[in-house]
Amino acid sequence: MAASWTAAQAAGISSVDAYMFPCTGTQPTGVACKSISTQISEFLAAIENNNIPVNHLWLDIEPTSTSSGDACNAWQLGSSGNEDLAEQWVAAIKATSYNWGIYANAGQWTSMFASIDTDIGSDLPLWAVQDDGTPGVSTTTRFMGGWTTAYAKQYNLDTTLCGGGVDLDSFTA
Repeated sequence: MAASWTAAQAAGISSVDAYMFPCTGTQPTGVACKSISTQISEFLAAIENNNIPVNHLWLDIEPTSTSSGDACNAWQLGSSGNEDLAEQWVAAIKATSYNWGIYANAGQWTSMFASIDTDIGSDLPLWAVQDDGTPGVSTTTRFMGGWTTAYAKQYNLDTTLCGGGVDLDSFTA
């Protein structure tokens, strides 16, 4: 994290957002995840110890996989178990002094929760993944979980700029 922040500063970026993929089950190695509070504390400590001025922190709620494509067991607890765990995460992030939001993809929501309408924290800002190639937060059309507007939109996944892999996003000013 420190190296990324140093590189961002060198490029003239003065503040950033950060997001975390929570460990929500058992890791592929068979090791159980750390508690929610420990994961959040360690994430916040990395930000604080490196004096990174974050605007928002984002809890990434989506199924994940390893670089080889193997499932990381994220959000694999069934719809009821996933909802309970997501609500615990949302309560824990709200208890911090940081501005948090949810990063999520409407196309993946029903694979994790009982329905597209399952609301685990729509009072928080949404960073919506909608890989349609159209920039602009106001162009977000796919919502879930009680959200009807987005704070940010990821509109292009896995693009290359300046020789590096990036995703393209629009944020509310």
